Amino acid sequence: MIMNKKKVLILSGASYMIEIVETANKLGLYTIVADNMVESPAKKFADKSYISSTNDMDKLAEIVLKEEIDGVFNVFDDSNTWHALALCKKMGLPMYTVSEQYRSYFSSCRFNDYCQTFNVPVIEEGALDDWYHQDLAQMEFPVRFPDQLPAEKSLQVI
Repeated sequence: MIMNKKKVLILSGASYMIEIVETANKLGLYTIVADNMVESPAKKFADKSYISSTNDMDKLAEIVLKEEIDGVFNVFDDSNTWHALALCKKMGLPMYTVSEQYRSYFSSCRFNDYCQTFNVPVIEEGALDDWYHQDLAQMEFPVRFPDQLPAEKSLQVI
């Protein structure tokens, strides 16, 4: 499927975004990467790039207007996905997810609950207080200890 040079603003030029930029380019999208790093790896693969904090909504809104952006994208990165959602809402642009869906992903506990509604197996959850009172030899592994960090850091599997 080839697009007619629709413009996508990608928030973050981190190395894990290179494949995203390359794929968008192959689909015929005009790619613009924005983040606050001068030499972010994914910027080298984009059609254009900007140096702008991804949480600076006013600056990003200027880019959206100046470049006539058709959509905003981010993935793999909690804070930038929230920024993308906020920017899309502010500018009336489409986004692949909505806040409620993303909240379910962002919260490992809510995501677990959601999986269980469809009988998708999940790792049993434990609290650290419980863990200290159990004999390790009697615990069934793996055990998941959720915390309040962003999703990419929120699970400790033992």
